[in-house]
Amino acid sequence: MSYILNEFEEIPASVYAMPSTTVSPVTPSFAARWVSRLSWMNLGLMMAISWLLFAISENWWFSSAMTYAPRIPYLVPAIVLLLASCLWHRSSIIINLISVAVVAVPIMGLALPVGQWMGSTPAAASPSTGTVLRVVSCNVQDFRPDFDAVITEIGKFNPDVVAFQDARSQSKLLSKFFTKWHTVHEGEYFVASRYPVTLVKLGHFDSFDRDAIMQCELELPTTRVSFFNVHQMTPRHGLRELDLSSPITQRGSTRLTHYLELRAEEAGAVRAFVEENRGTLPTILVGDFNMPCESSLYQRHWFGYQNAFNVAGTGYGYSFPCTRQYCWPAGLPWMRLDHILADDAWNVRSCKVGQSNGSDHRPITATIELR
Repeated sequence: MSYILNEFEEIPASVYAMPSTTVSPVTPSFAARWVSRLSWMNLGLMMAISWLLFAISENWWFSSAMTYAPRIPYLVPAIVLLLASCLWHRSSIIINLISVAVVAVPIMGLALPVGQWMGSTPAAASPSTGTVLRVVSCNVQDFRPDFDAVITEIGKFNPDVVAFQDARSQSKLLSKFFTKWHTVHEGEYFVASRYPVTLVKLGHFDSFDRDAIMQCELELPTTRVSFFNVHQMTPRHGLRELDLSSPITQRGSTRLTHYLELRAEEAGAVRAFVEENRGTLPTILVGDFNMPCESSLYQRHWFGYQNAFNVAGTGYGYSFPCTRQYCWPAGLPWMRLDHILADDAWNVRSCKVGQSNGSDHRPITATIELR
């Protein structure tokens, strides 16, 4: 027995040892490292853009230009990086999906009537009163280029009240379509109603020396309504002062800043005009506000009113521009500048934007009901 043990003791311990394996850390490839870095950088950039659009907006000339620029291109790097992450760095997929969501929802302004779907809005909870208005608004660009297409689509909406802006001239289609309607046509503003309508006054403001709003009264079977047709000054003239060198040279930024101050002054005066003249009547405001909902001017001066598309619209609701803009193709609007607003006397049942390109703006329609 001792002989056997001695024999085993003489055998080297290395014979019984398990072979050792050294696991070296896997080094990410060059492509994977850059996909990860660029994905995080792009997400940070989209967050910064969101902050500029919603927190700064028209308080600074640079973010003002961003407010009125197309936003669809922001999707391009996020989608490219999403595809690249699928190939080289799958851990970055979630990052790029978040970037896509940030662009597609807040930056591009996706509206979803979640409150109505869940039955949590006043419109969903309140009973029908029977006093329902279908309202349409459109900047008709002096009836060019194809007002027939606009009026044809409006007819399909079966409206009760129609408001046009930039309708300075006359069109034979007005009298043809609105036969037996009640109409008011003053300056660039036109209102047609199936109910009696009377002109109250125009709002003229010194900021741009122009009429920026018209007030009418509608005589519904159950009540009178204050109805405002709005056309605030376009940001286009100020933005044209800029060029590609402006961020470096500041060329045109001073003039644009002054222009923004005038727009803010006009917006404040228009809101004051509404509050001074609406009285205690149920109130509706429609028209070309020339500002999207995330604009600081809109947030500052039109708070307190229901935006029909925000409440009951689905999608992006872009209404401008329909004509070709530099390299941007015609028939592909990228901004929602046209709005229908209502005070708390109304429930918003539905809202949508038309598809016709007969004007530089598409018509917007909403169905609202008196509470």
